[in-house]
Amino acid sequence: MLRITSELPYLDQAGHVYVPLAGPARSCLKLNRHASRVWREALRRPVDLDTLPEPDRDFLLGLTRNGVLRTTPAPATASGPTSGPASRPASAPVPAPASPSEGV
Repeated sequence: MLRITSELPYLDQAGHVYVPLAGPARSCLKLNRHASRVWREALRRPVDLDTLPEPDRDFLLGLTRNGVLRTTPAPATASGPTSGPASRPASAPVPAPASPSEGV
């Protein structure tokens, strides 16, 4: 899973995403409605590129190659693998101090 972030500011308005400097000759790139949906979903939550339709995956990878988008590994989720032996399940209670002055 990858977290995708935009390297450029963008405008999401009237059903379309506009990305300045991302088009030919550094012009403003206006994404069509489908590409705008793919953009929004990719920036909203971690993405598994292997599960996307090939045209959508190629679109995102092309923007990554052009420096418009950046990908980083997504952090592990609370329901995912633990990060180490000191990890507690999310539902485990946090022990209270034995007295109000403990730890001061």
